[in-house]
Amino acid sequence: MMDDSIAFDGETPDERPLGGAEKAFVRLAEALALREHEVAAFTRCETANTINGVDWLPWETPRPPWTDVLLAFRKPALLQEIDDAENKTLWVWNKPDYLNKPAAQAVLESVSPTLVFTGEFHRRSWKPWREFKIAAITPGVSDVYLMEQGEADNANLPPPVAITTTHPLHGLDKIVQPWRRAIHPENEAAELHIYSAALMRAKDGGEVDPRLAGVFAAISAAEPQGIQIKAPMADAAMADAYRAARLHFYPLITGEAYASTLAESQAAGLPAVVLGSGGDTRLIGERVRNGQSAYIAPDESAVENLALAILADEGIMYKSLHRDALTLQCGPNWREAAIEFEELWG
Repeated sequence: MMDDSIAFDGETPDERPLGGAEKAFVRLAEALALREHEVAAFTRCETANTINGVDWLPWETPRPPWTDVLLAFRKPALLQEIDDAENKTLWVWNKPDYLNKPAAQAVLESVSPTLVFTGEFHRRSWKPWREFKIAAITPGVSDVYLMEQGEADNANLPPPVAITTTHPLHGLDKIVQPWRRAIHPENEAAELHIYSAALMRAKDGGEVDPRLAGVFAAISAAEPQGIQIKAPMADAAMADAYRAARLHFYPLITGEAYASTLAESQAAGLPAVVLGSGGDTRLIGERVRNGQSAYIAPDESAVENLALAILADEGIMYKSLHRDALTLQCGPNWREAAIEFEELWG
């Protein structure tokens, strides 16, 4: 397995926040190792180490002369890192337009790999110029986000806390504005927790990205209205935060390929309100059960009304959405995803 983006290894998701794509790389590697494959993961990690059965190797490590499977992550050029591989697979996570650029086309033409997308919408969003072997495999959800049924049955009603994890440039203002105007004035006990590394740096006195200056000023002014900036956390702590909240606000993001934090919060039983106005909701329709585990809100008025209902004191709507999220959104796990990858390699 090969990824040359940032420094991470098998310990990273349990130690600090990590992007959804990189976490998927880690969890698939571990799931394949559990199924008794010998897995070598080449990344920008600093030192070689064996973690949960996976050999993590710094990028400069010499490549093996041969492998059964070469799984390249995101970049077609990584398919050329080992010439002698029986099966070459490109795992696509980004918006797939880049696959049609000349350099990527040249690699795909010469290697003719299997291409794996993160879902049916993601797969259909690519227009290939010729026939390739293509699969859509839904990424797994890490076990830490999944609840045992007994835990779910005994869970108490969480306080009226809403969470958002989306980057501030991806529609955070569409959450803050209705919160200040209608949601918090109607429910003064409600809190909005914004998990953002960039905003946390600004809050701690660091340099404010000029693009975030406006939204940071608005959020800072809204602290008396229950808005808090929080630092993103590693998986176990984020799972606890989801379980201690009532609602996940999720703005629709143009060009998104998977929506990993939404998949994780749904698996943890956290209802969602997706701000779906002005965009294509087909991808989000693969991550939530609209009307059962979450609602895709068509406009700002719907956002306000749904949020107020879910955050209401009696918790009737929350309990229904929470139950269905736990029942309907509890998979697949990474073991199941690994089996689907194995089937490609025959």
